[in-house]
Amino acid sequence: MNVDQSGEVAAARERLRAEKTVAGLLGTTARTYVELLDAPACTISRVIGDLLVDLIQHQKSGKPDRLGHGYLISDYPLTRAVIEEGRPQTVSPDDPEPDENELKLLRELGYDTLLMVAIEGAEGAWGLVEVYGEKGRRFKDEEVALAQDIAGEVGEMLQQLERPK
Repeated sequence: MNVDQSGEVAAARERLRAEKTVAGLLGTTARTYVELLDAPACTISRVIGDLLVDLIQHQKSGKPDRLGHGYLISDYPLTRAVIEEGRPQTVSPDDPEPDENELKLLRELGYDTLLMVAIEGAEGAWGLVEVYGEKGRRFKDEEVALAQDIAGEVGEMLQQLERPK
């Protein structure tokens, strides 16, 4: 993927800004990550205390099957770091000291690699974006930066949509 495709990125940002509901924004966000990062799938989860609940999934093929599935954040130290510190992380079997819980879950889901970015809310992390890779794919620094940038915009949009009218 060549992140320099500014036309595609600009069009994706416009589609995100056009959404008027939380569900619509999350669905468009998941599709945007899959398209811009040429990934097989993306899941967006909501942070509720120590629980992470899958809300939206978009896959290039097949039917999402884990909606509503929950995970204890404390069981996944790398996920917890992304949520608490707001810094994106990647997970791969090639990592020097890979997080075994993350790798086990990746294998269960049928993917090789993972890019995680937090969606920030008014009072900390609102949610988590997980973009999956396969066939030994590694996420490049510019892809990680783009993913984080989009998550930042989506966080601002969510705050506006959730603000009482």
